Amino acid sequence: MGKKQASIEQMRPEQIAAMELCRSSIIVDLHVDVILQKRLFGYNPLKRHRAGIRRQPLFWHIDIPRMMEAQYTCAALGVHYWPWESPRAWAEVRRQFEVMESFLAVPEVCLAKSAKDIEEAHLSGRLAVCAGIEGAHMLNGSLEKLEEAAERGCLYLTLTHFSKNAAATPGLGRGRDETSGLTPFGRSLVKRLNDLGILVDVAHVNGPGVLEACAVSTAPVLATHSCAKALYDTPRGLTDEGIKAIAETGGVIGVIFAPYFLCGRLDASVDVLLDHVFYLADKVGWEHVAFGSDFDGWIATIPNDMRDCRDIIWLVERMLARGAGEEAVKGMLGENLLRVLRKVRPDYSSDSP
Repeated sequence: MGKKQASIEQMRPEQIAAMELCRSSIIVDLHVDVILQKRLFGYNPLKRHRAGIRRQPLFWHIDIPRMMEAQYTCAALGVHYWPWESPRAWAEVRRQFEVMESFLAVPEVCLAKSAKDIEEAHLSGRLAVCAGIEGAHMLNGSLEKLEEAAERGCLYLTLTHFSKNAAATPGLGRGRDETSGLTPFGRSLVKRLNDLGILVDVAHVNGPGVLEACAVSTAPVLATHSCAKALYDTPRGLTDEGIKAIAETGGVIGVIFAPYFLCGRLDASVDVLLDHVFYLADKVGWEHVAFGSDFDGWIATIPNDMRDCRDIIWLVERMLARGAGEEAVKGMLGENLLRVLRKVRPDYSSDSP
């Protein structure tokens, strides 16, 4: 895994089955942070980088050539700003959109604004990219910039990141608490996101905020890179009540690839990740499960039997071995997110004015 792909003759039957399923599936990663690495360190996502060590810490997990080798169809690229509200934040957001747009100069990369765009990328063998704004603090208390975000390919906006802002309170971070729900601005934000077809993301949001966002939203809600609190009691996790509330909106929950948030250890296998996948499926059904790796997102480690994004085939192999059917796997890999997009953006495409 993570090395040059073995020949078919060298592969186990289970590995071949997983590889073929990946090739035939639409694979969407709900949260990838290569833009952050580009802005901070000049990391070039257009270049193929070597695989890291097993359970590779912090970054070096992903780039566009390796995503394409891993059969990715679409990646939602995180857009960030320092954890405080500032009138300067949107200038940085624009710079990060420009980074994403620079990738579109490569013929194999295209912009995704709809399910149709992602399906066409799959048929043509290209990689679709879109943006996820990680934290409403970047709006600085204003809804005016959301139309620009939608036009430039924003799939979702996370209501908060690692700091309390004008909209919501984090489960983990500055100003955290477990009593505050959404503010009046937060409720207005959810409604405006619904109007624009930008998905509401409750990853990082505290428990009351998750429930209130689900109650206010008239569209499916995402938790792009999260986990089940019942399996490990972390502030980054979702309660059973929150899991059910997201499912009741028709939304999906992406499982993060960070063992520390999944089991409290840095050294754990992909089966710990799958514990959360299968728990969610048991609670609310496979149609509400997805994955949001948080690759390159400064997560302390990834599973110890993975080195980079190309090991998604190992994740699929283990899902099949644990009894997941092919349709369930296809849903988790990408079809569940497409179902949401078909509802939220039925007439939207990258050619829309």
